[in-house]
Amino acid sequence: MRSARRSLLLSFGSLLVGCAAGSSPEETARSGLRVEGSRRGATAVSPPFMPRQLRVVRGMLAPLHTVRGSPAPGEWLHDHPERGQSFDQYLSADPTLPTEERKAIVVQPLGQLPEAHFKIVELATEYLGHHFGLPTRRAEPHVLQTIPANAKRMKFDSQQILTRWLLQTVLPHRLPGDAAALVAFIGSDLWPGENWNYVFGEASLTDRVGVWSLHRYGDPTASEDSFRLALLRALKIAVHETGHMFSLHHCTAYQCVQSGVNSLEEADQSPLWLCPECLAKISWATKSDPRVHLEKTRAFCEREGLKREAVFLGRSLSTLA
Repeated sequence: MRSARRSLLLSFGSLLVGCAAGSSPEETARSGLRVEGSRRGATAVSPPFMPRQLRVVRGMLAPLHTVRGSPAPGEWLHDHPERGQSFDQYLSADPTLPTEERKAIVVQPLGQLPEAHFKIVELATEYLGHHFGLPTRRAEPHVLQTIPANAKRMKFDSQQILTRWLLQTVLPHRLPGDAAALVAFIGSDLWPGENWNYVFGEASLTDRVGVWSLHRYGDPTASEDSFRLALLRALKIAVHETGHMFSLHHCTAYQCVQSGVNSLEEADQSPLWLCPECLAKISWATKSDPRVHLEKTRAFCEREGLKREAVFLGRSLSTLA
């Protein structure tokens, strides 16, 4: 997974502390808001995405997560040393954020996708909405009529498409007016340029578009287990690349879905869930409750037979109860 190094600052507006008029402290607590006394005796409500509350959530969840050790040869961090990014560094980095006018995530199928792959696209679209807490929808499939000679090549016995061509020429023109991000699924293998063999996906912060490939995820029609494995791999790359489009760096602190990977083996070892630092970033950026994120992603994983993921997300949710 490869992150574009460009960024675009979008105005997100001020985070406001509202007034809980007409609600009891018990009702407000059940809604996920924290009640605090104000100097004038009124009840002030602090939304669950305020930084000070997200720091508390981060501390509560941290013991459940695996801290990254020294990278082994062949792993992403061994070949691409990175500093990472804490929640507080993210807050001060002028990240790319959704706005009231542009807050949808739109999923764009590219080319002809087999039925099983199309089902994975539909499920990934649903999961993106749960993961980011933003309105999410699938666009109509777009057929690539003509691919320039310099944007395709034969390697590993299949045709690869250059991500730069897709990110700079194809996808920006398909970005809807209400979209904070346009993320594309494609069945072809991808490569990002010179000195690269392939890439699972890539995103551009300036244009708010990204693309990921289903090519290396196995045959989803072989069995139910094969379908679940292909789905899990697709979910990981979908949320990872979309995270880059909201200015999340590769995670270096924990085993996290936002960690960089060099191979399919390393991708399979990476979890689907966010670490405490990255969950705090997403919750703040999208003004969403981390408990709602955990509950909806847990329910999805349980429904789709992703048992390991459902158990961990359920344990995390219980920790915040």
